Amino acid sequence: MSGKETVYGLLEKAYLRLFGETMPQIQKTQNGKPYFPKKADVHFSLSHAKTHVMCAISDNPVGVDIESPRTISERAVCYFASPEELALFEPIDLWVLKESYIKLVGGTLSLVKKTRFSYANNEIITRDPMSKSKLYRHDECRAAVSTFGNAFPDSPVIMQL
Repeated sequence: MSGKETVYGLLEKAYLRLFGETMPQIQKTQNGKPYFPKKADVHFSLSHAKTHVMCAISDNPVGVDIESPRTISERAVCYFASPEELALFEPIDLWVLKESYIKLVGGTLSLVKKTRFSYANNEIITRDPMSKSKLYRHDECRAAVSTFGNAFPDSPVIMQL
């Protein structure tokens, strides 16, 4: 089974566990962000990597990203990360933060260069004061959740392939 099939299966199981009913049909926005048209108050985000899949369901908009261990080329890092960010974060952490934020706002990959992360009061912040982001480690993977809500999952739903 592919990572994409597995992550949708994980979403189905999580939805059933949370709501006690079959998951509604999914559609995608123009930018490809999946959503439940018949359940506008239920937000979710999915990510899959070589070794793991990740899912979050929330009553607030949410974006997630997970990456298996890998090295990001210096050229790519120079494209999406500022020197100030690299002084605070490892490249793989910046990548999952930026991907989760893009999924949160429903943007396209072009936002990866424009979105900037830093720390304030021990919290990861962007220029958008309404969003919050958090990093997670699972096995050797790096993951991030971004939200417009006030709470993060203690342990997002992550499953090894």
